[in-house]
Amino acid sequence: MYQLTDRDDTIVAISTPMGRGGIGIVRLSGRQALEIANGLFVAKDGSKPSSFAGYTVHYGDVADVKKGKIIDEALLTVMRAPKSYTKEDVVEISSHGGVTSLRSILALAGELGARLAEPGEFTKRAFLNGRIDLAQAEAVLDIIQAKTDTFLQVSTHQLKGELSTELEGIREQLMNIYVEIEAIVNFPEDDLGAADKTRDFKPIGNAIGAAKGRVERLLRSSEHGRILKEGIKIVICGRANVGKSSLLNALLKSPRAIVSDIAGTTRDTIEETAQIKGIPFQLIDTAGILEPRNLIEEEAIKRSHMYIGGADLVLFVFDAAEELSQDDERLMRVVDGQNVLAVLNKCDLPSKIDGKRVKKKYGAPRVLKISALRSSGIDRLETVILEHVWHDKRVDTRGILVSNLRHINALKGCQSALGKAEEILSGGLSLEFISEEIKVAVNFLDHITGRNIDEDLLENIFERFCIGK
Repeated sequence: MYQLTDRDDTIVAISTPMGRGGIGIVRLSGRQALEIANGLFVAKDGSKPSSFAGYTVHYGDVADVKKGKIIDEALLTVMRAPKSYTKEDVVEISSHGGVTSLRSILALAGELGARLAEPGEFTKRAFLNGRIDLAQAEAVLDIIQAKTDTFLQVSTHQLKGELSTELEGIREQLMNIYVEIEAIVNFPEDDLGAADKTRDFKPIGNAIGAAKGRVERLLRSSEHGRILKEGIKIVICGRANVGKSSLLNALLKSPRAIVSDIAGTTRDTIEETAQIKGIPFQLIDTAGILEPRNLIEEEAIKRSHMYIGGADLVLFVFDAAEELSQDDERLMRVVDGQNVLAVLNKCDLPSKIDGKRVKKKYGAPRVLKISALRSSGIDRLETVILEHVWHDKRVDTRGILVSNLRHINALKGCQSALGKAEEILSGGLSLEFISEEIKVAVNFLDHITGRNIDEDLLENIFERFCIGK
C-alpha cells in the first residue's frame, strides 16, 4: 500500500457546495491544522484550538489578526489524529454559507501555510493512511453521486467494508492454497507429501473451485449493481407526433419536454433521470424525424439511432388513433434486434391501429395500451418495464452488489486466472503453474482493495471526486 511521502503538508478546501446557504464548511487536514487554526480562530473564551480536545465544538470568530478584521462568526470542530476521517489532525470551520465569507476563510488559511486540496485528497489521505481501503474510498464517491435511496444503501454497505471483507476472505482462501502448493513443491521430502502422480490433489481442486464460486457470485450481482448505479437506459422512439414527449413527461411525473400538436417539436434527444420502485432510469426522448431537412435534423437522426443501439430497453410509441404508416414500418426495422416494448398511445381516442400486426411483431405481453396525456396505463407500463429489464428481481440492499466497472473487470480477471488453474490441475501439469495463476488471481483482488495499484490509476480514481471530499 502507498504511504504518504512528501505529503506532510496541511491541506484546506471548502467542503460544501459553493453558493449562498445557511452553513458553509472549510476543512483543514494535516500536521499544522491546529496551528493554522490558532492563527485564524478567536474563541469567545480566549482559548486556542491547539488546546481543544478531540470531537469538541467551539464558538468564536474567524479573524485576520494581522489586519484586525473579523471575517465571520463560526463554530470550529476539532478531530485529533488518528481518530479522524484522514487519520490526521482535522479542523472544520462552520461559518455562514456565503461565497465571499468561505473564500476569505480559505484564503486566510492559505496565507497561514495550508495548501489548497486536490480533488478527493481528503479521502485519498484516508486511504493512504490505512483508514479505509480503495473499494471503500470509491464507495464515498458512489454515496455522493447516488441517484436513488436504494443505491445509497448499497454504497453505504460498501463503505462499511462488506465488499472488502468478502474479498479478503477470498484472498485468504487463495493464499492458503498458494502456501500449500509451495510447501509441496519446495519440500517434497517432508510429511507434507510428495509431488507425484500418487498424491491426491482433489482438496486443492475443491479449494480453487470454492474460491472461484465466491468470485462468480460477486460477478452475478454486477448486472444489477451496475443498473442501480448507472440506471436502466430507456430510449423512447417513434415517428413524429405520436406522443413520445408526453410519455416522457408522464414517466417523469413533471412537464420536462415541450408537448405540441406540431409534428417534429423534439429536434434533439432529451435525457432525464427517473426512479421507479427504487430503480434509477435514464429516459431518453428521441426526435421523431425520419427525413432530415437540414444538418441539425440529420444529426438528430444519427443520435437517435446511436441511443437506440445502446439502450437496455426501447419504448416504441405508436399512435393508436391512426393506422400504421410507412414511417412506423421503417422504425420497426430500425429497432429490430433490440429489447422492445410496443406502447400504443392515445388509447383514450377511437382505435384505428392494426393491433394484431403489432402483437404479431413483438408478442402480446410486450404490447401495452396507454394514454400519456391522461396518465392512463402508466403504472402498468412501469411494472412491465421492470419485468423486462430488472427481471422482477427483489432489491436486497443488505447483500453485496458489485457496481464499479473497475471492480467488475478485476473480478473477471480473477475468475479467468482461477479457471486456468483448474485446467492446469486437471491436465496434470506441474503445480508450479497453478501457483502462478493463484498469484495472478490474488493480484486482481488486491487491485480492487488497493493493496496493489499503480500511481496513475490512483490519481485517475481520486480526480473524479469533488474538491473538499
